[in-house]
Amino acid sequence: MLYLINHSPPWLLLILFCVLTIIFMLILHKIIRSLLDKYTPGYKDTLALNIHTSISTLLALILAFSLVQAVSTYRQAEHIVRQEAVRINNLDRLLTRYGNSEATDPIRIALREYSQSIVTDEWPEMDEGHHSAKTEALFKPVSKGVIEMKPTSPRENSIYNEMLKLADSLADSRNDRLDAAEFAIPGIFWLIIILMILAKTVLSAFAERTRAADIVIGAQMVCFAALLCLTFSFDEPLKGDAGIKPVPLIEVIEIISKRTS
Repeated sequence: MLYLINHSPPWLLLILFCVLTIIFMLILHKIIRSLLDKYTPGYKDTLALNIHTSISTLLALILAFSLVQAVSTYRQAEHIVRQEAVRINNLDRLLTRYGNSEATDPIRIALREYSQSIVTDEWPEMDEGHHSAKTEALFKPVSKGVIEMKPTSPRENSIYNEMLKLADSLADSRNDRLDAAEFAIPGIFWLIIILMILAKTVLSAFAERTRAADIVIGAQMVCFAALLCLTFSFDEPLKGDAGIKPVPLIEVIEIISKRTS
């Protein structure tokens, strides 16, 4: 169920959050108000509404903080993906400049296959919280090929040293990307948010029973639902329909496929 929600289009997710929140509020209001009429007729609502105001303010702050954290990790994950694409492109460019096509062509082919595997094999696996053994295996010919190169001139030796650094940094980029796939707001934050929404909804049942009051409280709940939906969409940046797509890697694959020695 959570997988289907996470992979719904953002606009549908927003509607879902808002509709479910309003339905939840109406049902809970009906239950609480019937209990109040039965057991505490003529109840006083001033204290409850004051607490409701405080909880609403605190809930807004927690949601805002969670959204900032989610956006920050989203941007960080984007940077990791772009950096990996840049390193792949730089390594391929150095391989073309090396000057020995017999030594570099097999490595360039392996690098393209590895890059393609990231997009077609590993990206879907990351969406499910795993990594691809196939992609990991395809990186070995790249790393091993660079290490086994034998430079024969100062120019080749200079390029070779740069390629060694890039090969090492590519391994780091993959590890960083796999770690970024696990970025998420701690579960305790979601638990606190849910509990506060529940408390806010219960306390809002003490408000004056007029159509205007219900509309105002409903509009407030829609705003909170929209903020919650936005936070949910940015959370886990490499997963779901709203997650980061491998566009930089796809662009780099096209570039290195067209590059000639």
